[in-house]
Amino acid sequence: MPNTQNSPPASPRPRAANPAIEAIDELLGLHGKPGKENEHDNQPEDKTLTPEEREQIRHYEQGLQKMLDLIAPAGMQVRSKEIAMNDQLVRTLYSFNWPNFIYPNWMSTTINQDVTMDIAHYIYPSSNKAIMKMLRKKVAELRSSIRMLEQRGIVRDPTLEAALQDAEELRDLLARGQEKLFQFGMYVTLYADDEERLKKIQTDVESVLGGKLILTKPAYFQMEHGWTSTLPICQDELEINRNMNTSPLAASFPFSSSDLTDDHGILYGINRHNDSLVIFDRFDMPNANSNIFATSGAGKSFTAKLELLRYLMQGTEVLVIDPENEYTNLCEAVSGSFIPLSIQSPFRINPFDLPTAIRGDDAETGEVLRASVVNLHGLLRLMLGPITPSEDGILDKAILDTYALNGISLTTENPGAIEPPTLGQLVDVLMTSEGGENMARILQKYTTGSFAGLFDQKTNVELDRQMIVFQIRDLEEQLRPIAIYIVLNFLWNRIRSQMRKRILVIDEAWNLMQHEDSARFLFGIVKRARKYYLGVTTITQDVDDFVESPFGKAIITNSSLQILLKQSPTTVDNLQKLFYLTDGEKNVLLNSDVGQGIIFAGYKHVAVQIIAGPEEATFITTKPSEIMKKKE
Repeated sequence: MPNTQNSPPASPRPRAANPAIEAIDELLGLHGKPGKENEHDNQPEDKTLTPEEREQIRHYEQGLQKMLDLIAPAGMQVRSKEIAMNDQLVRTLYSFNWPNFIYPNWMSTTINQDVTMDIAHYIYPSSNKAIMKMLRKKVAELRSSIRMLEQRGIVRDPTLEAALQDAEELRDLLARGQEKLFQFGMYVTLYADDEERLKKIQTDVESVLGGKLILTKPAYFQMEHGWTSTLPICQDELEINRNMNTSPLAASFPFSSSDLTDDHGILYGINRHNDSLVIFDRFDMPNANSNIFATSGAGKSFTAKLELLRYLMQGTEVLVIDPENEYTNLCEAVSGSFIPLSIQSPFRINPFDLPTAIRGDDAETGEVLRASVVNLHGLLRLMLGPITPSEDGILDKAILDTYALNGISLTTENPGAIEPPTLGQLVDVLMTSEGGENMARILQKYTTGSFAGLFDQKTNVELDRQMIVFQIRDLEEQLRPIAIYIVLNFLWNRIRSQMRKRILVIDEAWNLMQHEDSARFLFGIVKRARKYYLGVTTITQDVDDFVESPFGKAIITNSSLQILLKQSPTTVDNLQKLFYLTDGEKNVLLNSDVGQGIIFAGYKHVAVQIIAGPEEATFITTKPSEIMKKKE
């Protein structure tokens, strides 16, 4: 039989689902107000009922399912050292010693352990009048003891002096009303499947608490009272308490939430745990790189555009690679430039361009050209497809020869000041190179074939605005990775030429991650971005494609800021392993609404609600209905 001793009163009995049973309940008067289902038991019996009818009613009531039957264990055995309950062992600890000083959030290491436990705090107010009288007597005793030691010429006792100082401070705080005195008791009930596991959990909990000088003992021979004391019925049967004033008592609050609020930066949203503002500057972290992962429609682009808009107000330069023309409204609102790239577009970018001036180790003679040749190798492998090692060597020599035809070599002092060659010149060099004819014929598709004009002409793009958006929506699918690679190389040359606070956004970054060469190039930029005061933001909804790349995890590792919004059940498990999410954080991502998620800023995890003002939302919204309404 279930043990119902010291259990909470039964909750209101659920109504029967069967109409016939409901009719009987109404007839017998069993459908009273909530919590009053047994009220008729205390009323005089109905004299009109015969003993047989009353016996039938009693049997009917015994067959009703009550809340106690649902929550009570199937059986339990109370022992001296634990309770055997169902198929688990239960043991309760109580605290008996506390340190002189205790700090907020000291319980976080205890409650975050991966064990099942119940923690109960009992707080009883004490009378300040009686405490003040006791403290006055205690202060007199301590002063007398100190004076007697001085008269004897004995070395002073620091313990007595510290106790006197604490007592005096407490008297002052109580007299001013800044503190109050309470009786405080803390009990912890542990659950385990076997005795060995229970002993290990107990040792771990005692070690964690003991490290903070909070000593505990098992409630031997009082296990039932201890277990009952940690049930949610507010019934303290152990009554093992300690005097404690307001400050340390407040520090013992068992729940805590992370804050991510700085005195400068931009507003990202509201902390969903404590309603504080999430304000920080990503450039204050070890690096300014960030990743945004979310399912379609969860608010990835909205979050990115809101962040960019607020950084623009601080004078940060913004560069965007936009695959779906989602940043056009924001770009127009801030008087930026948007550069559409397509076969029909008049804008051209020459992949052979060199930076005009660079700083640091890369400024050494030959380093600029050498780095550009390496980047061109990656680009040409995207255009050519797989090539053999011998073809790779031929291609390397052809690239250097192409630059040499324009007077640029590894010994040139300032190669960026010389007009660079074009892709068409490389094709001509390959055609005259032994073993390079096949590669030349493939590349002719981009110089004289169907894709001619886009990548084989001089650059005519000017970056003279605070926000520059490169649109690639109208490009053919097979040209997108190539175009993103060329744009990234073009922007990287500009970034290295002039140091300035910048953010580079790559939306739908999986386009680059599906090719090894482009993924390697992106990783190189992310890894070196901090040196050039650059923050790289990668946005993707295809988490698996991003992570399965050999450079995907490396990019995440080199990013101090992670923004995880609503996730689909098919990807959240991989995301949990990747970011070591707790089950609670996993459930937050699964049950989040649009614009809700978790921000990982360094070692801080904060559940956030992204908030935009009405005017901001008109520039950055991506909902088709709102866009159509705005156009109307």
